[in-house]
Parts: sequence; structure tokens; C-alpha cells
Amino acid sequence: MDMIKTIKSLPMAVAAAAILAALPLPEGTSLSGTAFAQEQEQSYAEQAKTRKVPAMSLDIHKKIQKAQEAMDLKEYTEAKEILNETLESKRINDYEKAVAWQLKAMISYEEDDTAATIRAYEEILGYSESIPVGLELNILYGLAQLYYSEENYDKALEYIKIWEPRAEVVTVNHLVFIAQVYYTLTDFETALQYINRAISDAQAVDTVEVKESWYGMALSAHWELGQYTKVRDVLEILLINWPKPQYWIQLAGVYQELGDEKTSYSLTEAAYKQGFLDDKPVQLVNVAQIQLARGAPIKCAWVLEKAFKEDRIEKTAQNYKTLGQCYLMATEYEKALKPLSVAAKSEADGDLWFQIAQVQMQLTYYKDAIKSFDNVISAFKNTKDTKDKDKILTAAMQKGQALTELKQFKEAHAAFDSARKLAKDQKDRRMITQWRNYLKAEEAREEMLEG
Repeated sequence: MDMIKTIKSLPMAVAAAAILAALPLPEGTSLSGTAFAQEQEQSYAEQAKTRKVPAMSLDIHKKIQKAQEAMDLKEYTEAKEILNETLESKRINDYEKAVAWQLKAMISYEEDDTAATIRAYEEILGYSESIPVGLELNILYGLAQLYYSEENYDKALEYIKIWEPRAEVVTVNHLVFIAQVYYTLTDFETALQYINRAISDAQAVDTVEVKESWYGMALSAHWELGQYTKVRDVLEILLINWPKPQYWIQLAGVYQELGDEKTSYSLTEAAYKQGFLDDKPVQLVNVAQIQLARGAPIKCAWVLEKAFKEDRIEKTAQNYKTLGQCYLMATEYEKALKPLSVAAKSEADGDLWFQIAQVQMQLTYYKDAIKSFDNVISAFKNTKDTKDKDKILTAAMQKGQALTELKQFKEAHAAFDSARKLAKDQKDRRMITQWRNYLKAEEAREEMLEG
């Protein structure tokens, strides 16, 4: 699903510095580079009251501060060396170890080393009884995000399940992320529970904007579950709030799936009129076929003619055939012949040549009809199908009729001779005899006229 993308956890950068603002330091001291975490300082300090956090010694603080200064200068190698020495100190408590690992996590994050960042944060969790509860929870959630960015979705969910029951506040953004994890793990039912909760919570306040992508996730989840009524409902919301072309098309498809062809056709036609289908060849042909199904074949032809003229659909045999059929049904026989002939030539389609020949006979285009009947005979010459053999017989017989009308009497006799050989029953032979009699009468009339 396009809207569900792997994320890089920016909140982890905040978490990486926030621990320094939240943990007790020697009186009168401060660490540089932590200003962006000060907003969270008060809440973390309050949560720290529920857990006894050791103080940081002045000696360790100096080392931590020195590492921080190297980090500010982006001298990460030096900073890591200082932190490794600090961790090897004999007089270092668990809280101080957590701070050192926190800085190592920050360095790994800056170096775009997600695996090392994860290792550092998991190391901190080993000292969870010596850090504020709020920071522990922040790290748990951050690890879920990091594992998600590494496409380790099972591990991401594992940390979410540890974090969520302990979290005092689960925000809309939290809910969306959790929904993403469940969706990626194809647990669509649970994903829907969380994304619907996120949408509901966002709608309840004015400060949070409901995002299109949230509905997009719900849409995909319902689709995966085959819940087409729900898909329709979500699409209607998307179409009202974000009236994009794809939602018109998808909604038309869903109504078709639900058996409401009338609404489906109306939506598709509306999308076409707004130009939303101009770059979608399959949908343009679908619009034409909808017009045909609705008993408006001339509109079908107009749609296809325009699409051909603007090079919006491929000039395939099938598309030409559809155009020809639309004109035929609209009784525009002259206009039908060209696209039908193009389609028949491309496919060597005996059935189509037979249809073309019938139209040509009706329009008294006898020369063209003769060629079309020859194409029918050629296309079916090796057939074993009874119906196709019947078409060869009819083609030979009607070819004789066309030749008679053109006063090509010798060729007409030959055509009727061929038809006679193909005749299977008395009915066919009787019809051929009738045409022979007509041929002889025409010959006699012509001779009399010539004197």
C-alpha cells in the first residue's frame, strides 16, 4: 500500500536528548545540546518521582559533558572513546551507565546506524530501574519505531505491546503508528481498530487534523478483508474531503462489485466528463462499453473516436472492433466499416470478415463484399467446426450473388459451383438452385439488352 511507508524515527532524536534533561545532575551543572528537550523536562521529572533515580557524580558528569562537547563538534570517534572509558569506570552506577549509553545511541543515530542505535537503547533498558519511568516508556516506543524502520515488524509489535499498557497517554499519532504495524503484519482487523480510534480521537478535538492517509489505510484494510460496503463508505468520505480522480474510479468499481450498476455507471461517466479518465486507457474503453450497455451506442462511438484522435487509447484490434460494433448498433453502417476492417485484418478474424461482408452487401458495395467473402473462406478453410463450415457455404453463395449483381456471370457460376459442393442438405441445394435461376435470368436479360 503506497500510503503505508517505512518511517525513520525522528522522535528518537528527541528521546536521545530528553534523558539528559530528565535525569538528576550535580547541583548547578548543565549539559549543552539539550534545549530541544526542555519541553518534556517537567513531565519526565514528575514521572521520575515514582522511581528512585541515583544522582550523577561530579567526576562522571565531567566525562559526560566532555563527550557531549565532542558530539556538538561532530567529533563522534572522540566522543565514543570518552564514553567507552566512562563505562569502564569502576565507580559508575546504573543511572550513569544509562546516560552514557544514551549518548552512544545519539551518536549512532547521527551516524545513521539504526542497528547500533537499537543496541544502545536496549542496553539502557537493562538499567530501567535507575531511569525515570517516562524515559523508559519513551525508549520502548522508540525501539518499536526503530525496529519498524528496519522492517522487523514482529519486534516492533513486541515493544508496542510492552509500552501501550503502561503508557498514561496514547496519542493520535501513537494510534496511527500502531495501526501501521498491524497493517504491515496483515492483521487488518486490529489495524482497523487502531486507525478508527485515531480518526475518532482526532475528530473530537480541533487541534488535530484527520489525514487522508488514515482513511487510506482503513480503505485498504477493508478491501483486504473483502468488506466492500465498508470500502464504499470510506471511499465516499475520501471523495467528499479529497475529491481525487482515483476515488471516483474506485467508488464506481465498488458499486459495480456490490451489484449497483446504475450508480457505478453514473460515477464512471461523471469521472469521464471531468477529464479524470484521460490518462486511463482501460477506463476510457470501459466508459464506451457502459454507453453501449445503456443503449447509447452512438455515445460509445463518440467516446472511442475522441480517445483515438487524442491518442489516449491503444489502436488495437479489439478497440477498433468495439468502435465498429458501436457504429453498427447505432446503424451508422458506413462509419462501422473502416474500424471493423482494421480489426479484421489485424486478427484474420473470419467471423468479423463475415459481418463486414454482410454490411457491404447491404450497402451494395459488391466489390468490397466479394473480397470480404474471400477472406471468410480463407480464414475458415481448415476448420472442422460445423458453424464455421456453414459460414464458408454462406460466403460462397453470397459471393455468387455479389458477382451476379456486378454482371460477372462466369465468376458467379464458379462461386455457385463451389457452394454446391459445400451444400449438406436439400434446403441449401434448393437455395443455390434459386440463385442459379436468377443468375441465368440476368444473363438472358443482359444478352437481350445487348441485342
